[in-house]
Amino acid sequence: MNEVKVGEYSFGNGSPRVCIPLMGRTRDDILEQSKLIMEECHRLDELYKDYPELKVSVIEWRADYYDDLADSDKLWEILNSLRLAFSDRLLLFTFRSEEEGGELRHDRVGTHLDRVYEKVIESGLVDLIDVEVMRGNYKVVRAATLAHEAGIKVVMSYHDFQKTPHDTDIVEILRDMDILGGDILKIAVMPKNEFDVRRMMELQTRMNEECFKPVVLISMGENGVISRIKGKETGACLTFASVGEESAPGQIEAADLIALLKNQI
Repeated sequence: MNEVKVGEYSFGNGSPRVCIPLMGRTRDDILEQSKLIMEECHRLDELYKDYPELKVSVIEWRADYYDDLADSDKLWEILNSLRLAFSDRLLLFTFRSEEEGGELRHDRVGTHLDRVYEKVIESGLVDLIDVEVMRGNYKVVRAATLAHEAGIKVVMSYHDFQKTPHDTDIVEILRDMDILGGDILKIAVMPKNEFDVRRMMELQTRMNEECFKPVVLISMGENGVISRIKGKETGACLTFASVGEESAPGQIEAADLIALLKNQI
């Protein structure tokens, strides 16, 4: 296994870390969701206190939902609030583009995303930052370099909501992610059938041997749910669950996911 250590948590050691996305358009929405997620995390911590590997390790702020993201002061305020709320978890900043399934925006903040990344990195309030590999090599390398200089790990990502690419294409994307500075390599795709799901799970197992970085390959949608719950079997380093609203098709509730992961120990 190729482990990456982030704070007290390891990725790529054979057990998938659980991540819960947090979404909200306004400050009040985000703070209310963070309260609900925190309460559920503490409940699950107590329920599975003898199984530390099942702890919700990562909170992903899906900033593409936030209406005031372009306001640097408000951005910092939200980051600081989330850092305080989830002081014992890792905080992952994600701006998902519309092309890869992100929330539709009208303020054109996407054209100034480099500056948003800079502000997030400068804040020192996040542990991980998501960078889409298809943004263009220069922008990807720049964001990854700035993050690494600040001691922040990079989740390099790619999403296809239409299909599951051929194995050779997925392997090529993973190699690009590695070269461009990804620390954790994430690909999520849409299967057309159960064969696509099995193919992704088999490729996940293979990539554990061939990649030098922790990898997570996700099949989305109803057919792909098994790829989210069999991470220990396939060696996926990360899996996503919801508390309330899901951020991608096929996510299941954190309580249900963790119960299923517990049965695999």
